Amino acid sequence: MMDSRARKRWILITRAREQGEQTARELRERGYLTLVDPVFETRRVPFSLPRPETLQAVLLTSANAAYALGRELAGLPVYTVGRGTARAVRQRGATDVRTARGDWRSLVEQVKLELDPNAGTLLHPSGREVRGDIAGELRTAGFSYERVIVYETVPREEIGSRTRHALSRRAIGAVLLYSPRTAATFARLIRDSDLEAGLEGVLCVCLSEAVAEEVTDLSSLEIVVARERDHTALLDCLEAHMPSC
Repeated sequence: MMDSRARKRWILITRAREQGEQTARELRERGYLTLVDPVFETRRVPFSLPRPETLQAVLLTSANAAYALGRELAGLPVYTVGRGTARAVRQRGATDVRTARGDWRSLVEQVKLELDPNAGTLLHPSGREVRGDIAGELRTAGFSYERVIVYETVPREEIGSRTRHALSRRAIGAVLLYSPRTAATFARLIRDSDLEAGLEGVLCVCLSEAVAEEVTDLSSLEIVVARERDHTALLDCLEAHMPSC
């Protein structure tokens, strides 16, 4: 008998709108139906950047920063935390893009191996909140590091009406969670909306164990973790546990 999740096939995507729409396109190519409902609103904030000639490279730990920057600094080497961020920055004109293994530590290690602490400042455009002590690690290694806030994310107060309706009808087969903060906010919105019953048997695909920890109290979920902290690995994990047909 076919798994009930496979019959439903609706995948709930909780990441930021632009990233979520890109993920939805990829999933539709794999044969899934999708519902994009970000748990955060992403807002660009005013910012000013250092003169390009003072910079050695740009560090990006989020595709949202690439969206906020547009084509600013496109001529500089860019180090990204993972392939999704790399794709976003290439779409905005960057040609010299290096990609880490999906987490801030691997990004820092790659920078240490490939760049010269005396060759110029490392610029890190980011949101208001960042994970990991990137500044401390790089400054300890002798690099000049500057972080510029280019966007902020604000948690939503209510889950979207389409998601609420789909969960009440038990129409969601899986949910994708990319960060601990997103997972914690999703869990809060579900509890606040009294929608836990709609998660019965829903597959929850998490990018890392840290993400999974934030939803363990939603006991009706079936939680799985991608084998790597990578967007493609997360989609492959979904496909392995919930075939599209």
